[in-house]
Amino acid sequence: MSSIPRTTLAFAFALSVLATLGTTRTAHADGASGTWSGLAEARGNYYWERSTRVVSPGLELSLESPTGVRVGGHYAVDSITSASQATGVVEDVSFTEVRHEGSLRGGYEFDLGDAKLALNADFRVSREPDYVSLGGGLSAAISLDDRSTVLRFGVHVLRDSISQVLRDGAGVRPLPDGTTTADVFDEAFSALAFDVAWEQLLAPWAFFQLSYQYGYLDGYLANAYRMVAVVGSLRPENHPDTRHRHTATGRLALHANRTGSSLHLIYRAYIDSWDIGAITPEVRIYQELSRNVTLRVRWRHYRQTRSFFYQDQYADELPEDAPVTADPKMSTFHSNLLGFQLLVGLGFLEESKLDFLGRASIDLTFEYIWNTNRFGNGVISQLGLRVPFG
Repeated sequence: MSSIPRTTLAFAFALSVLATLGTTRTAHADGASGTWSGLAEARGNYYWERSTRVVSPGLELSLESPTGVRVGGHYAVDSITSASQATGVVEDVSFTEVRHEGSLRGGYEFDLGDAKLALNADFRVSREPDYVSLGGGLSAAISLDDRSTVLRFGVHVLRDSISQVLRDGAGVRPLPDGTTTADVFDEAFSALAFDVAWEQLLAPWAFFQLSYQYGYLDGYLANAYRMVAVVGSLRPENHPDTRHRHTATGRLALHANRTGSSLHLIYRAYIDSWDIGAITPEVRIYQELSRNVTLRVRWRHYRQTRSFFYQDQYADELPEDAPVTADPKMSTFHSNLLGFQLLVGLGFLEESKLDFLGRASIDLTFEYIWNTNRFGNGVISQLGLRVPFG
């Protein structure tokens, strides 16, 4: 179901050098005692909008050896319920599909004297009834000046296989005009991305980050089910076979130790070869309410232009191979997101029988999206438990 917005809803919390996080700390390996350390995390995500519901529980584990070897992985399940004709049903009835995703990663940090070099590799696989996605990447991070400067580099590849799932089990694909086709649908696309980033600690209370990513997509980039109205008739959606993407992001984070407050200013700019341009300014405020409780308030605005071939419906006859789409994500629209996160450290358990949870934390997130395209408004919520150990 490639037409449904993917909502993994993973949330990256404040940078530890700036945010005051109570007792929430990531354990580090002890080279003297030979003790492994790590972080276990369980998280449940929920997404709702006009025609889609996504429930996504997940587990993640990170380990670090005394010698600097780092390994980890995650597993998540998305239960996606939709009632949209754009996903292959002839009538507007609900159905549910399940997506499974897993990943593995590993790395090692080399001590170069005045610098540190971390090398990492990762592999990811995602599968649902009509979609299989394989991806992997290599990354490197060079830390200088006692980690006050970090330079990051990465390359990532993706290979997706796309098929169709027939909702009525008839063995043929139903078309919106009541006819059917027995054609077997089997497509694929590949992606390659390069990214660089510069992170700089400007002062004990100020941090700056700048990143750029280039992405190249090639192959079948349309939706396997969406039909488009062209001169009163329907034809399958058709996208260009290639897409070039450019994304630049900047972040400035400021921390006031006296009040236990942090302010993050984020700006993202995007442009691609389909004439879509987008800007995303964002503001995050973190406030320590007590030794164990931190509140984060977040506002984000998103605004984009439409692709050069998007129309709700096409009034002029077009060649059969002309690119056509009625995908709301390709239209001109804007959205606003407002939400909060409450982080509660469990430090008060350190003197109890549950002292092994003394460094753990629970976080609760709720966000609301006001959206001007046909997807409509939406809700994102999340509940997580993080347990450092070692």
